[in-house]
Amino acid sequence: MSKLRPILITMGVLCGTLLAALVLIESASAGAECASLGGGCDDSNGGWDPMAKLDEIGNVTATQQSAGTNWAKKSREIRWGMNSSQGAEDEKGEENESAVAPDSVPQAEVEEAKDVQIAAPLKLKELQINMTRSLKAREMLLPLDEVDDADDADDADDADILLDVSENSSLHIEGSIYIPYMEFFLQPGILKQADEVASILGEAGISREDSVVIYGECLPCGGGPSVATYVYWMMKSLGHEKAKVLDGTAEDWATAGGATSGSAEVLPRKEYIPLVNSNHTATFDLGKSGQVQIIDARTPPEFAMGTIPGSVSMPYESVLADKKITGEDRLDMVFMVLNKNQPVVVFTNTGMKGSVVWFALEMMGYDARLYSYQDWMANQQPDLREVDGSGGLNETAI
Repeated sequence: MSKLRPILITMGVLCGTLLAALVLIESASAGAECASLGGGCDDSNGGWDPMAKLDEIGNVTATQQSAGTNWAKKSREIRWGMNSSQGAEDEKGEENESAVAPDSVPQAEVEEAKDVQIAAPLKLKELQINMTRSLKAREMLLPLDEVDDADDADDADDADILLDVSENSSLHIEGSIYIPYMEFFLQPGILKQADEVASILGEAGISREDSVVIYGECLPCGGGPSVATYVYWMMKSLGHEKAKVLDGTAEDWATAGGATSGSAEVLPRKEYIPLVNSNHTATFDLGKSGQVQIIDARTPPEFAMGTIPGSVSMPYESVLADKKITGEDRLDMVFMVLNKNQPVVVFTNTGMKGSVVWFALEMMGYDARLYSYQDWMANQQPDLREVDGSGGLNETAI
């Protein structure tokens, strides 16, 4: 027995080491899975925590500029107040310290942007060679190689206005104007009044008759075109006819060798006269009418926690490929459960990410409207509400 004891001890140590290694491997695998889902992991039980996945607007942190800052006005006052020598330096391409881009961008992001600008150039068409775009789609999505600006256009007045709506953007396509999408919100999920939004657009140098190409990302929301498609939906609701979303990102543009800038363009102020319509917006009454198809574009865990009765789960990521609207052959498969002759209502918590699915539906010829779960919950009848101890609503009540 005494001879066996050292052998048993050695075997025990080896087994313990092996088990520890297996645990580490499993932990690493779980971390990778959580990252692939775009969410966070709950350290307490190792499961996926859907609440850790930022939704729609993102959280405004101390490093982000307030939505109340009027970038266009501030920059215009600074630029138009420059003396002639400063203006000459700008024309030579010297760095302008009064850039419209926020000054609170972390240095790491600035360095990353520089790296993108010097990346090995690709041909613009190579980035989208596998995308199938119909004529209808091209009325809504502008390919990178068709970007037009005042320098290339035959008539500068007819040139596209490039509108970057990113959050804290430090890299713009050269010639773009910049309005952080948060500028349009009174609070998360609640847009400002139409005349206020029109004033913001006019102050930035946009009129309702201008041709506008929108691009940008919300990085805290996980990236992708949701802020661009939402602003597109907003402008369409204001009656803006000549609006498109860029079929790619500023990083795609830079990788393809396109000119970029750390500062945004400043245009003379214009008058934006909205022509408000409700053709793209759903209401509570429409949602409960039973006359429409309803898509819940949130994540499956959120759908499981509570949804609008009769909804079909169709996560917004299902219409994306590499942070862009996927090809139309793929969209046909995603939307095959829908009746194209019946209106469709799409919603997420605030509608921001839902706008991606709404945009794809419109692109494919569906009669689609955008809605928010926030509004649905706010309009519930008292007898359908389940109030928790704090007086708040329990979303699992419906």
